[in-house]
Amino acid sequence: MPVHRESRILPYRRDQFFDLVADVESYPEFLPLWRFANIYRREGDVYYTDQQIGLGLWISQRFRSRTKIKRPTDIEVTSDEAIFDNFRIAWHFESPSEDSCSVEFELSCDARSPVISQVMDMMLLEAAQTMIEAFEARARKIYGSG
Repeated sequence: MPVHRESRILPYRRDQFFDLVADVESYPEFLPLWRFANIYRREGDVYYTDQQIGLGLWISQRFRSRTKIKRPTDIEVTSDEAIFDNFRIAWHFESPSEDSCSVEFELSCDARSPVISQVMDMMLLEAAQTMIEAFEARARKIYGSG
């Protein structure tokens, strides 16, 4: 199962970056892989989302996910859809100073279909890096250069 981990220190407050990541319905506006995201149910600190991602030109997959938030430190997204053997995105946020945040990101995903799994394995690293860069660009757009 491929796993990608990344850590960064960014010039934004922890709550600001947390809010960007928690706003899943805005993902299609700035994340290259996301085609659609809609929260269909909320239960306290958990929400459930219908999403569609596109991997390359030929693969588009719709799935549901469960997001558990612990504001302002943790966000965990999982899916038990039949298309996945495993799907997990975890974010952890710390505040090394008042005007910066430490972001830890982990993405693990394994599809049941051998064809989709091979494509995902090849694209996982690039997809994870693209996600982090897209969130940074979104933060610059909303909050300035920091």
